Amino acid sequence: MKKILLALAAAGMTAGAFAEGYQVNNFSARQAGMANVGTAMKLGSESIYFNPAAAAFQESKFDISLGATGILSSVTASTLPTADNGYKSDLQETSDNKMSTPLHMYINYKPSKRWSVGLGFYTPNGSSMNWGSNWSGAHLIQDINLAAYTIQPTVSFKICDRLSIGAGLMITWGNFDLSRAMLPVGAGNQTLVAGFNQVNTALPLLGAAAGLTSEEIAQYQAMAQKGAAYFTDNLQERSIVSAKLSGNANVAIGVNAGILWDINDQWSLAMSYRSRMNMKVDRGTAQMNYASAEAQSYLLFLNQMLQMGQMDPAIPALDQGTFHTELPLPTTVTWGVSYRPNARWQMAVDLQWIGWSAYKDLNVAFNETELGIKDIYSVKNYSNTLSARFGAEYQALNWLTARAGIYFDESPVDSNYLNPETPSMTKIAYSLGASFQLARSLALDLSYCYVSSADPERTGSYPIYGYSSGQLEEVFTRNYKLHAHVVSFGMRISF
Repeated sequence: MKKILLALAAAGMTAGAFAEGYQVNNFSARQAGMANVGTAMKLGSESIYFNPAAAAFQESKFDISLGATGILSSVTASTLPTADNGYKSDLQETSDNKMSTPLHMYINYKPSKRWSVGLGFYTPNGSSMNWGSNWSGAHLIQDINLAAYTIQPTVSFKICDRLSIGAGLMITWGNFDLSRAMLPVGAGNQTLVAGFNQVNTALPLLGAAAGLTSEEIAQYQAMAQKGAAYFTDNLQERSIVSAKLSGNANVAIGVNAGILWDINDQWSLAMSYRSRMNMKVDRGTAQMNYASAEAQSYLLFLNQMLQMGQMDPAIPALDQGTFHTELPLPTTVTWGVSYRPNARWQMAVDLQWIGWSAYKDLNVAFNETELGIKDIYSVKNYSNTLSARFGAEYQALNWLTARAGIYFDESPVDSNYLNPETPSMTKIAYSLGASFQLARSLALDLSYCYVSSADPERTGSYPIYGYSSGQLEEVFTRNYKLHAHVVSFGMRISF
């Protein structure tokens, strides 16, 4: 019987945890209102993230910014219209995601006219996806929760009055948990019934070779028949057994550097660079969850009988081992320009290049070789992408500043590798924001952003290969739609 390997879930999970599908673009409640532009803007402590060079232009001695974001997203997956269903989708399923809450905090200190030093904390990756335990793609993903965190100490220096440079260390780590069905809902019962029937037929020879008595062989055959009957009559619309994988990524170190040039009082040019980091999971673990006690009992029996015949187990013992894997966080380069036509208006544009081509493949291996679980090699073939952002702000009153923006974020995922784990789509987002000057040194920032796929829907297919045979067993194809509501708030203090 073919081995069903859930290590693929580990591969997809870590990709989601630290790659495109869950990349967070909220590092400032103020800049979220301007579609997250900021490379060529002087943002005080918040420049620690956007461009460390700009932190040297801070006017106060201390600048502190902290805030939080709530991201509520929803993805709909529907079957493709065909002649058989009257060219209408006959199945539409929607994720039920809980709210993600990335945080940010920055502190910048300027001891002299030219120098500043600062520290930032932010969550560059973090999200959740919950499709439910028994949906049609449960064997690809049921739910996932993940987060990555970065601490960034930063130094900035003004070479002259209009030119500055800066750099910081990105110290990043993360954690995740993911659940995935080990058999397709519905079709999984048929697979297990076939396994019980195979065992029932082979038991006379297997039992004799193992030295069992005729009575023991008869008892095992009766058990196999009961197992086949149980999975024929029960759990047709439920996931039979799932595995919940979890793990912590090791600390990775990278560099964020930038340069800012004030051409004149109206125009500024800038560039920032974030280096590639390799995230490693050394000892991920798995926990098995069964639909019922009876299902667990029958599956353990089936594994025992298959082992007697020196055949692959129906369900591998993932909870008896640990896995390791590694994948890159890509290099990003951002170019920015800002324009200040007068004292009340400021506009900015950012163009970001993301080196996703570094993510060619992913290999997942179990540490305990005695389990007999082979390495899983998963092709990703991501492509480099561009992201464009435009934002504007207007100081309407001494105590009120209004903002608006739009951004376009290209998907790196080929449609032939698109799956509901990371249903990546080219996104377009619209944002609004405002700042309220509560006191001379205290400001409140609020913003709202609506994110949707640039196309009404995206068709994606994901190939599923048999672990033992290596042959294509299924192509999971769906039309995906995505939208998200993003609300941010923050406080800024300067003195």
